[in-house]
Amino acid sequence: MNRMPYDYVERVRESILAGESLVRATFSGRQSGATLEWAKVVVRPVRIKGALHWQVSHFDEQKDTTKNYAAADVAGRVDELLALPFKNIHVETTIGGLEVRITKKGKALLRETPSAERRASADLSHDRDKKKVLSVSDSAPFLEAVGILTKGGKIKADRQGKFRQINEFLRLVEETGAFSGRTGRPVHVVDCGCGNAYLTFAIYHYLNHILELPAHVVGVDVKADLLERHREKARALGWDRLTFEVGSIADFQPGVPPDAVLALHACDTATDDALARGIRWNSRLIMSAPCCQHELQEQLSHIPVPTPFRAVSRHGILDERLGDILTDTFRAAILRIMGYRTDVIQFVSTEHTAKNLMIRAVKTSESGSVHSVEEYQALKDYWHVTPQLERLLGDELHRGTHTLFPLCDVPNAIDDRPFPAEAQVASADVDDPID
Repeated sequence: MNRMPYDYVERVRESILAGESLVRATFSGRQSGATLEWAKVVVRPVRIKGALHWQVSHFDEQKDTTKNYAAADVAGRVDELLALPFKNIHVETTIGGLEVRITKKGKALLRETPSAERRASADLSHDRDKKKVLSVSDSAPFLEAVGILTKGGKIKADRQGKFRQINEFLRLVEETGAFSGRTGRPVHVVDCGCGNAYLTFAIYHYLNHILELPAHVVGVDVKADLLERHREKARALGWDRLTFEVGSIADFQPGVPPDAVLALHACDTATDDALARGIRWNSRLIMSAPCCQHELQEQLSHIPVPTPFRAVSRHGILDERLGDILTDTFRAAILRIMGYRTDVIQFVSTEHTAKNLMIRAVKTSESGSVHSVEEYQALKDYWHVTPQLERLLGDELHRGTHTLFPLCDVPNAIDDRPFPAEAQVASADVDDPID
């Protein structure tokens, strides 16, 4: 196995062990050909009974495990983490950031960034005040059921980030105004690839108990055992309109076309499956946080690199990010063509995952904005690729782009104004990505 050069190991180690200047260190991803027990490990300083400790949280698909280490014990644990084949390491301190990425060939790429706002010390409580959609008092049963709240009514120390993330997600939903003034028939929501279902439970609670709208929510995932545990929690809460179905996103058939489609960190083309279903269902709201994006990368690898981008393709990490950006740009462009007011925003902070974007779309018009069609076609012509979402939509997108009709006859009716400005700024206290 290729090892990271010793000097990088030492620099990362020193930054983590620097004590109160550390804000957070995140180990994520796995090197090519390697196996890892954990999907991610997060290290941060905490103060317990007045003494500095290092809190180490391990995350996998099923559970999170957290342990606190005193100064005398943490160095050995950090050395163990550095010896594991993680692909990405991000260390944030009060004076800047240190990011390490291991390429497929085992080469370590290092990037250092100064802090945008220097802090005298790290926030050891990580409990800064911020406007919240949920409060502990009005959400206690739900928060306890999903493991965020103790029986004593307090947010667990290792779940503060989850609580903030749920609030951030609901704030982004609230800003769209998709459910404002809603009356009449019940709201229907599908969460595609619901995973641990924090947000599935959260959106059900938000719609039914905060907005007081009768809402049916379905979580879809391929993991039967996980979904059965979610069903038990829903039954314990008495939430009979929250259900879970085993199956793929592409094959799921809802009883009623959903008003909202969620897809948080659905892997690769599963994001396209969810977007295509939401468009076909004519869903009012679509919110997607894309995960790994390989499909377009593969297409790009088989075409000559346009001359202006040869300098980008020379660097593996930049070439990969360009593919990610193009993938989500095509997705957003297609949503606009299909009549969705769309923005791409930062959902979680970059120190936790490079996959930190959210595509947020609200249906506002019929398909066929001239400007959106022209932008999309120009981008396709330049890169000579066919996005997966276009393939999935087929004739529906062709009708939207009016390849069967004169383009000039289509009115530019789409509402393409941005959402509220504050949504464009990353939340400084949003932790690891959730589903």
